[in-house]
Amino acid sequence: MAAPAGFRPAAVLVAFAPDGRLLLTVRTANLPSHAGQIAFPGGRLEPGETPEQAALREAWEEVQLDPQQAHPLGRLPAVLSPHGFHVTPVLAWLDAWPRLQPSPDEVAEVLWVPLAELAAAPSWSELRERGGLRREVWHYPWRGRDVWGLTANVLHDLLEKVCGSGLRPPTRG
Repeated sequence: MAAPAGFRPAAVLVAFAPDGRLLLTVRTANLPSHAGQIAFPGGRLEPGETPEQAALREAWEEVQLDPQQAHPLGRLPAVLSPHGFHVTPVLAWLDAWPRLQPSPDEVAEVLWVPLAELAAAPSWSELRERGGLRREVWHYPWRGRDVWGLTANVLHDLLEKVCGSGLRPPTRG
């Protein structure tokens, strides 16, 4: 699906390690936006790129994930960002544990997060408005950190697909 008018196309890589943990990053504190936040590797699409190509390219640029190790499985529904992006989450399976090297300009830390821990977390959501976009923003506490915003919204969609809406307890909002 093409990005809605006024939104730029982007993609994130939702990569699963051989044991099922998710690859997430902590953005460096000096970035102009989303500094210090937990995020999936990703970014805007270059002209002519597919979401899969962009997600793999960005993962290479951010943590040097070899694109040959990541096998795309499909996509989750696109998510709109209040920063003007139409983000397509690309699911991928890593066939081996990668040797990652975070880009010091973008990534402060690499996290391997067990999906079961996120599914068990006492998640909650809030309504936020920014740039004329009103949206539900999810939060997933994980080991003393707050995974929130677009990343948590993608996680919420993923958990709904994996666990089903009937398996999640009601959350505060």
